[in-house]
Amino acid sequence: MRLPHSFTMWLTVCLTLWLVGLATTIRADAQPVDSEWSAFTSMSGLTDLLVDGFDVWATTTGGVLHYSRALRRYKRYTQLDGLAGNQVLAIAADTSGNLWFGTDGQGLSRFHRDTSSFDPPFLEFRDLSILSLFVDGNRLYVGTSEGISVFLIDREEVKESYRRLGNLAKDTEVTAVEIHAGVLFAGTPDGVAWARLDQANLQDPDSWKSKPNTGSVADLVAADGLVHAGSMMGVFTYDPAEDDFYHDFNSRGVTAMGALGDIGTAATVAGDFVTRRSRGIWQRIGAPIITDVTTASRMSREHLWLGTKQGLRVVGTNAPSLPPSGEPGSSRFYEIALVGDGELWAASVPDDQQRTLSAGAYRLVNDTWTVFDRSTGMPNDELVALETDRSGRLWIGTWGGGVSMYDVTNTWVNINRDRSVLRGVPGGPAFVVISDIQRDRDGNMWLLNNLAGVAVLDNFPPTQQLLIDQVALGLDPTIDFYRMAIGPDGLKWIASRTHGFILLDDGGTPFTRGDDRFVVVDQGVEPRLTSKRVSGVYVDDTGKVWLATDSGLNVLTPDYDRAAGVLRRSAWRTYTTFDGLLSSEINAIEGDDSGNIWVGTEAGLSRIGADGELDFTMTRSNSGLIDNRVKGLTFDSRMGEMWIGTFDGLNRLRVGASDETAGPEAFSVYPNPFVTAGRDELTFTGLPFGAALRIYTVAGEAVASLQVDPGRASVTWNGQNDSGFLVASGIYYYLAEGESGARTRGRFAVVNGAR
Repeated sequence: MRLPHSFTMWLTVCLTLWLVGLATTIRADAQPVDSEWSAFTSMSGLTDLLVDGFDVWATTTGGVLHYSRALRRYKRYTQLDGLAGNQVLAIAADTSGNLWFGTDGQGLSRFHRDTSSFDPPFLEFRDLSILSLFVDGNRLYVGTSEGISVFLIDREEVKESYRRLGNLAKDTEVTAVEIHAGVLFAGTPDGVAWARLDQANLQDPDSWKSKPNTGSVADLVAADGLVHAGSMMGVFTYDPAEDDFYHDFNSRGVTAMGALGDIGTAATVAGDFVTRRSRGIWQRIGAPIITDVTTASRMSREHLWLGTKQGLRVVGTNAPSLPPSGEPGSSRFYEIALVGDGELWAASVPDDQQRTLSAGAYRLVNDTWTVFDRSTGMPNDELVALETDRSGRLWIGTWGGGVSMYDVTNTWVNINRDRSVLRGVPGGPAFVVISDIQRDRDGNMWLLNNLAGVAVLDNFPPTQQLLIDQVALGLDPTIDFYRMAIGPDGLKWIASRTHGFILLDDGGTPFTRGDDRFVVVDQGVEPRLTSKRVSGVYVDDTGKVWLATDSGLNVLTPDYDRAAGVLRRSAWRTYTTFDGLLSSEINAIEGDDSGNIWVGTEAGLSRIGADGELDFTMTRSNSGLIDNRVKGLTFDSRMGEMWIGTFDGLNRLRVGASDETAGPEAFSVYPNPFVTAGRDELTFTGLPFGAALRIYTVAGEAVASLQVDPGRASVTWNGQNDSGFLVASGIYYYLAEGESGARTRGRFAVVNGAR
């Protein structure tokens, strides 16, 4: 007998309410799908700016930064949130209130402010730098490294592109776009160009006029009925009667144009600001000197908001104070160290070969970064090695300035040749290079004193110390000591970027001379070594030595005869692209608590299992990895997290349940109850890393099997069984089992076909 429709609906509602009540014992908090991944970038370098009421939106070299004037709070968006890329150069708002972001070679992004979500990136502009954006009705004008393209917002497609702007060079990049009074203006490195929009064909170069003698145009602004172009030659203003630009301000070069009270305002290279009073007359406004201004606001009547290479600023009458955003010095992360309880440190460069990119070292505490560099008292900005001593004090090795130690009094103490056995490089006694620091199990601090030897100190101030001189032990003085690892047997393994790798045997007596020995292994001694350029070394718990080279990963199981000083290398294995790595240029190696080895390369992050086989490789495209160029790795055993330093930001990956998060509260399934109508999916988060998940009925019958993707600890389910049919309403159980055997179980409710 068929039940009346009204009764069926009533029964469905009752079932839904019953399941909701039952589900109150099951955690139902909404969690982000990518809860296992976190990303950190530097958003101090601003490239474009949009002020909309109490919201200030800034594009940066590390993503998008939002500042709420009402809450005085910052929020960040990166590629992990759905942004096309982290190098964001331009912003515009459309008539629906959505925001558009142009990236450097990664495409165009649209952000829905009502849902705080990104659409999938529009890849029509992939491999092009989007330098400027301007919305005019349904059209988004996109200034790129190859001209201007017209993107139709409603149809989500490119209508046409303008590659030749008058007499300017074809495919010149467009650094600024403005539309005023029916005229499209384009600023370029070769000058300014303009064209009326009512012309039939703007793809025809003859439709455009150009003025090449303005210098490289940094910015355009329409204010007070006029269009101004700012360049290093000053400001050029468009005269519609003459249909030409004239030199309106020539006292100083201009880096950005904005509007203050709807009057054209320019930020100059000298760091001051001038506003237009009349033709040829620009007056300086009262404001502090601010250099390196890259962008300025256009809508504020009282304040001029500024984007600089150091962050967000604001000037004007009663300008509000801004809380610091707390950014790392850059988005480049190399050496990473964990200090104390929840304190992370990172170095910005690996050596002095990238000195122009060095930004010191950064400390992360409670989601706020602090930068330590020469301006804060460090000996230089090339801070390359990080280690803590037995007292929990941080030691930072510098390239040329010895060691800086962070004392318990929160002051820096310099350890150099005057206060220790450390030495400078040959020909430069004051230039003390410390390329790596490691602490042994007895608490002694081992320092690679590059081009001098290996130093060991028991403390600072030291009661015992010794420099194991490489020349005195017969080594070439030019042998590069770069990175070091200490094995469980106390042997020191040193990576050399010039001579392969080196074994240091201190004879078991760190502070006694006479029993120390260096054993150099290069390609002449060991042909299986894939390269003499070794940039990293890691020794696992079994004693295997893992070597990072520019031509693959090398693994040896050493057999060292201390009495004879002989190193036998019978067990040897290599990993290259032929073994599944996406790149043979190895940058970093780290182990986790399950015996896995994580390998950072120039093309992604790979994991090698305890059985020696390559498990998987994570990249930007298949995981939350923020950049494929992995430069540093550190595993946090306490939290079960892998910290991943890249060339474009820092990742934190929850590899497995930690001691602090273990238990039912670490896992979540939502929405609960799960309604199978529509396009919703059930999400499981906080699962064992790389888990296999099975769903059962209350009777124990298998319903569905799911596999968590590599690099994920979450998975979604569409409500269908393994045969492809929607399951019935009721209570279901799930069991997730990780690769280590750790299990997670729980239950959830399903409502089939009801809202």
